[in-house]
Amino acid sequence: MIKMASLDPGLLRDLTEAKADLARHGIVIVRTIETDLEPAIIAQVKNLMASSPKRMAQMDEDELDSFLDKLRKTTERSAKQLKDLYIRLLSKLGTEFLGDLAKELDGIEQLIKWERIAKAVDPVNEKLAEKGFGPIELLGAESISESFQMELDQKWPASFERFKVLVQEAVSQMERNEREEEERSAPRKTKKASKKG
Repeated sequence: MIKMASLDPGLLRDLTEAKADLARHGIVIVRTIETDLEPAIIAQVKNLMASSPKRMAQMDEDELDSFLDKLRKTTERSAKQLKDLYIRLLSKLGTEFLGDLAKELDGIEQLIKWERIAKAVDPVNEKLAEKGFGPIELLGAESISESFQMELDQKWPASFERFKVLVQEAVSQMERNEREEEERSAPRKTKKASKKG
């Protein structure tokens, strides 16, 4: 495991700044999921149901209230699971073991994307299908908010790319430092062995 130890001070500073910048954008994404994803999904559900009056007419008032309550709970659970996943991923970015982190960055990059966030509607669509409704769809990050779209599509990817490049540079530097240290200590071990002989 490669741990931040003997990094060049300039690289260490850049990496620390990039990590802090990425964390800020990550927090904005997590908070938006926490506060705005559920209302956006519920708004889509209400639009769908309003455009399906025949299906609505098949349910009495109590049945409709119970169904809407199930949909809200399902939406809340789905948004929470996504938020918890993202918190776990962001916590990995804080590790000191950069060699391990470098191997996980591609996976993290694939998960913190709109395509993954849009899947939060899947459990809701399962519930809707049970009552004969079609699926809902969040078409893009702008369906949450314009500021979220900018955060997810522009700020996060740029910040992530900078951090990724610096992590790879740091890993290369630390591996180089380790090799040089091993090469420096190797002749000393040989000399000690020859003295004993």
